[in-house]
Amino acid sequence: MIEKLSKKKKLIIGVTAGVLVAGWAGYYTYIQQKPAVVMDHSAHQMGGSSVMAMGDTVTLDAKARQLAGVQTAQTVMKDLNKDIKTTGKIAMNESGRTYITSRVEGRIDQLYVSADGETIGQGQAIASVYSPTYIAAQEEYLLAAQSVEKLKGAGKDVVQINNRLLEAARRKLQLLGVSDEAVSQLEQTGQANDHMTIYAQFGGTVLEKLLLPGAYIMPGEKLYSLSDLSTVWMYADIYEKDLAGVQVGQPVTVTSGAYPGEVFNGQVTFINPIVDDSSRTVKVRVAMGNPGGRLKPNLFVNAAISVPLGEKLVVPESSLIDTGDRKVVYVVQGEDTFVKRDVVIGQEADGYIQILSGLAPSDVVVTAATFLIDSQTQLGSGGSMAGMKM
Repeated sequence: MIEKLSKKKKLIIGVTAGVLVAGWAGYYTYIQQKPAVVMDHSAHQMGGSSVMAMGDTVTLDAKARQLAGVQTAQTVMKDLNKDIKTTGKIAMNESGRTYITSRVEGRIDQLYVSADGETIGQGQAIASVYSPTYIAAQEEYLLAAQSVEKLKGAGKDVVQINNRLLEAARRKLQLLGVSDEAVSQLEQTGQANDHMTIYAQFGGTVLEKLLLPGAYIMPGEKLYSLSDLSTVWMYADIYEKDLAGVQVGQPVTVTSGAYPGEVFNGQVTFINPIVDDSSRTVKVRVAMGNPGGRLKPNLFVNAAISVPLGEKLVVPESSLIDTGDRKVVYVVQGEDTFVKRDVVIGQEADGYIQILSGLAPSDVVVTAATFLIDSQTQLGSGGSMAGMKM
């Protein structure tokens, strides 16, 4: 009896296992043989709107254009002015740098300008020097003057010789830097001075005092280093992409954080012929007036150069797609069709881009949603605007 039940149980289990295996096998066969659903996206629907992309042409119905926010603008001829903005640094005007030198041999007993940064005017007394050379030149002049006076009734040849000697003595004093007024005073007093006053041959700001009182000097020795800071130079760095628009003689406006709201004017006087290899910039020199000495050397400033480009065919900057290899825009052809067009561009200014070739006046281009439209051509027949919602 027990053996019959055991056989019956084994039979039931075997039948059940067979049914399960057969069921799974049938399901697997069904799945493998089920035909795939084919979706054609070349003209797909999105929220009731239609988008179709074929090659470089994209078609959007009215609702798709509204959802995408498509905007357009017409190419126009426009006068462009490009503003090149950069930073700069004030420097000394090198053409205004000078040295005040001595014309006599002697000992400096007193300096009347004693500190760097002081201003010296042309003709200003700057030092008192004890000079045997100066004393000898004065005595020579006095002797010549006495000879002229004593022998004025002599023969014509003697008078001419004495006059020449007097003129030569006067010329010698002038070469030493003695003024005509000082020579006239010497004639009146008939007494040679022990000390000679040295006057500045040039005016400017003292950059360096080169000697101290008590120093012995020789002709040609430097006493002061000066710079005329009534004019200064400003050096600015211009990137190579902007270099073509910068010319000698162009006006430049300069501002500084040291003087908020104030504008200083200058003019381009020199463009360095060599491009800096590390920064890819070119040094431009700007000459500037410096009333009151407010623009101090080594002061950092901001500079702007306005470059008139003339009348050019332009499109808004937002219409251009720059892929690196190509520069393209989308041209409107019909109410709902947009075609990709390769263009060659020039300068960028005032929110516009100059078109050198690829477009004609009165062409209409897409200015908003250009990247979204371009994505449809990239996706091709599988493109989708499913991310857009009403």
